[in-house]
Amino acid sequence: MTWIIGDIHGCFDELNELLDRISDQEQLIFLGDYIDRGPSSVMVIERLLRERHRSVFLMGNHESMMLAYFQNPVSREGASWLYPPNGGRATLRAYGMKNDSVYSTMPPSHREFYENLHLYHEGDDFIAVHAGVRVESGSIEKQSHDDLLWIRTEWIFKESQWTGKKIYYGHSPSLFVYGEDRQTEVITGINSIGIDTGCVFGGCLTAVKHPTGEIIQINSKGNYC
Repeated sequence: MTWIIGDIHGCFDELNELLDRISDQEQLIFLGDYIDRGPSSVMVIERLLRERHRSVFLMGNHESMMLAYFQNPVSREGASWLYPPNGGRATLRAYGMKNDSVYSTMPPSHREFYENLHLYHEGDDFIAVHAGVRVESGSIEKQSHDDLLWIRTEWIFKESQWTGKKIYYGHSPSLFVYGEDRQTEVITGINSIGIDTGCVFGGCLTAVKHPTGEIIQINSKGNYC
């Protein structure tokens, strides 16, 4: 059995509670966006490193922005990391870093973690990805880096046309799809399940078990944004 876990965004306490409810013998797949916005990005990465023996870690758009920032802070993607809604400054503060800090000052284990994130994971009968896929591109191998990390409405509104394996994705909080009254619901499509239930926005942190569909949810301790 495999548990697939949605966007964490620095929500360390909720992550700990979630992992306490999952057997140590089960595989974990994390969909990315471990950092930014929430209060404890560094502690989240430390916790995830303890689970690396049984985990697949996917890249989210927030990790991609952070890496781009340290490579070229004036690039379009790099500069966007410090745009206030994206929360990059919260991560810099969590690392005790300033805007002009260099990547080499980050703990080596964390740099290795970020540099080895996967864009997607393909199982026998499912695909896990951060944001979704572009239906018109066809197979998962033909998807672009930007689509896998950033696509949103073009995926959600067309996912019923996807003819490949079932897709698990995060990135798009249920709050912005269903509204506040349903912000903790997973986004259930014809060929996909969206499991970003907006923990950092006051929703919850969600894990879905494949293939049974069992769900574990941990309510957010507060709206960190």
